Parts: sequence; structure tokens; C-alpha cells
Amino acid sequence: MTKLQTLADTVIMGSAWLRLERPSLKSTRARSGRHLALFAWELPPHSGAGVYRPLSFIRYGSRRGWDIDAFCGEAPNEGRAAGEELLARVPAAVRLHTLRPSSRQPSYRFFPRVDGGFTNAVTYARHAIAKLSTNPPDCVLASGPPFFVFVAASFVARHFRVPLVLDYRDEWTECPFIFVTKEGHDRVWERRCLRNADAVLFTTRSHRKHQLATFPELHPRKAHLVPNGWEPDFFPPGSHALAPAASDKANSLCLAHVGTLAAHTAPDDFFASLEQLLTDEPEWRTRLRVQFVGRRSPVAEQAVRAFGHPDTLQIIGHVGKHDATRYMQASDILLLIARPELARYLPGKLFDYVAARRPILVFGERGESSTVIEDLGVGVRCPAGSGTMLRDALERLRTLDMSRTAEPVSKWLDEHRRAVLGARAFDIMESAVTSR
Repeated sequence: MTKLQTLADTVIMGSAWLRLERPSLKSTRARSGRHLALFAWELPPHSGAGVYRPLSFIRYGSRRGWDIDAFCGEAPNEGRAAGEELLARVPAAVRLHTLRPSSRQPSYRFFPRVDGGFTNAVTYARHAIAKLSTNPPDCVLASGPPFFVFVAASFVARHFRVPLVLDYRDEWTECPFIFVTKEGHDRVWERRCLRNADAVLFTTRSHRKHQLATFPELHPRKAHLVPNGWEPDFFPPGSHALAPAASDKANSLCLAHVGTLAAHTAPDDFFASLEQLLTDEPEWRTRLRVQFVGRRSPVAEQAVRAFGHPDTLQIIGHVGKHDATRYMQASDILLLIARPELARYLPGKLFDYVAARRPILVFGERGESSTVIEDLGVGVRCPAGSGTMLRDALERLRTLDMSRTAEPVSKWLDEHRRAVLGARAFDIMESAVTSR
């Protein structure tokens, strides 16, 4: 790119940014009281893990009588079939607006840098304001990452002088993972977004506690717990009674990890313990089948390829939600990788794992996930570093009587249905609207 083009982009985007900083001269609040502008980079036909929470807000907000405009990015061709399955779940009344990433490249010297791109935030906000100008929203909700959507939503809420609600699916500048960038200006903009927000949603108590301790801009009355959850219609009644895959073979086990193997859930430590078990006790090479279903990051793919006993593994690519459920229910044990950085997190797959009614192996460190699994009595935690401990954990899970935990599990699952959690989120948004 030439210096002249950089200068032109800086002037163009800078001018657009300055216009966004000026709120409208008068309130343009719609009269319905129930018009939501939702911002999330991934919505159907995206099919990644980040889709399900904002999709649930769309579905249950629409059922509750909210008029919804949802703004998202373009979906990749990969996983399109699974994405179309999710797209069919979007209510017909919801308006989906798709945006391409900005091609502008202003000077870093004069322009902020935030996760996902500040130019994307400006472009996103301007597009949304234009689309909403004839039918302004009553509330603006942003679900991140990426967190440029928080910045964009903040501009839009400021323009229309309506409440701003931020939904943290993951942490921003406190995130321990590389999929969220933490460059020079992210902290400044996170603090600004928190200061401007009327309500902030967190998925775990640990996240809420950590953010309150870190950011003085976040008042406790604005910080709300709205956990992740599960959708019962992916688990038809009685489906958990399906026979496990290896139950017809004495002492054999199918251990399945269903979902994305991201860089922060790479199976290196698990493979080290498994390698030791298979080396020290060779009979496990025929007893155990380890199944990985879903996308794999380059780091995870490298770990899979380097594993010394490939005949033990079964590798299956990305599948739709219904197929993923069938793989969970056809397993004997479900694998959840809990690295130290995940201690404050409850991954979305945990809720589906519990709903699948299969014993769960939490491999790794203690944290939110191991606490839930152990409190419910549906699994065990196995620390990394020992083939013997892995063997003992598998044997315990093989004989775990899941019927003894049926009642508390059913109660927990009922409390974490997406419909229940969606109602909680919209209670918070409606309170924000009426308190303005």
C-alpha cells in the first residue's frame, strides 16, 4: 500500500470516527420499547461454537415479542451445511444484516488498534446506523469476541441514546488465549465500553468476579451472571438411553471429544498420559478407541499427527449439531480438556456433554468445569502427567452409575436451558430500557 493510500484511508476513517463520536442532537428512541439491535460477528450460517449464544438471544427474544435486527460478518464456505442447519433456526421475522470486513488500512500511528480491527468497528457502526435510521432500536446488545463489536455497539447506542448491553462470551484484555488480541488500545476501549454499558453479562461467576476486581468502571449492579446453556430439541426425549458405542465388547471403551480442538484445548498433555498408558499396559491398545469429532486448530492437528499410536484414534471432521449429539450419545465416556488458562471458563460443550448423559472425563486442571462435573457426580477429573491416573479414571468412569445422579442432573439441565437463560437476559435488557 502506498503512503498516499494510507493517508487517504486515515482521513476517511478518521472523519467517520469523529462523526460517530457526536451523538444525535435529540433522542430517536422508537416507541415500541422492544426493538433490539444485536451485534455478533458470527451468526448463522456460521457454524462455530460462538454462534449458539447470540443465536439463542435472537430466537428467544423474538418469541418474547422483540423486533430484532442482527448484524454479523460473512460466513465461510467451510461447514456451510452445518451452518444452514442453524440458519433454519433463525425466526423469519428477524432481519440478518451481513457485513464484509473493512478494506481500509489507516495509519497505526494515528488510529486505534482493537481486537478485530477498529476500522471494522467504525464500518460496522456506520452501516448499522444507516440501516436503523428509519426504525431506531430501543436497546443495543453486543456479544464478543471479537470485541470490535463492543466498540461498534457502543457507537450505535450512543447515536440513538439507548441502553448498551455487553455480553462477554470470553474475556477481552484479560483473556489468556491468543484468539483475542490485546494490543495498545484494547484496554482503553474496554474500559470505555464498560463505562458506557448499562448492563454487562458474564457466563461464569469466576469471570464476573475477576472483571469486577480488575475494572473500576464496572459497577456490581451492572454485572450480571447469564451462563451458557443447551437446547433440549437437540436431545429428543429418551435419546440419552441409546447404547454406548463399545458396550457390546467386554471392557472396551469409546472415549470421545466432540467439538473444536482449538489451540487452547490442544491435546498434547492428554496424549502424553495416553501414550504412557498404552506403552505400560499394551492391552489398552485394543480396549480403547479415542474419537475426535470436529474442527482442529493447526496446533491440535500437529499433536494428533505426532501421536505414537494412531490406530487408537478415530478422526472425524466438523459435523452439524444433531450429528454431534449422536456422537456424544454413542460414546462411553466424553473427554473435556481443562488446561490451566480455562479455570474461569465453562465451555459450551460441557452443557451438551451433561445433556448427553454420558460419564465425563475432565482431563487437566481444576476450575469451573471440574467443579460442575464433580458436584453433579457425572464424571471425574484426571490430572495430567500420569498414564496410571488416566487408567484409574477410565476404570472409574466405566463403572459410574449415572442413574444415581439423574434427578440433580435433570434439575441442573432445566435451569440451564437456553430458553430460561434467554428470558433472564431479556429481563435485564427490559429493565435497562425502562430505567432510562
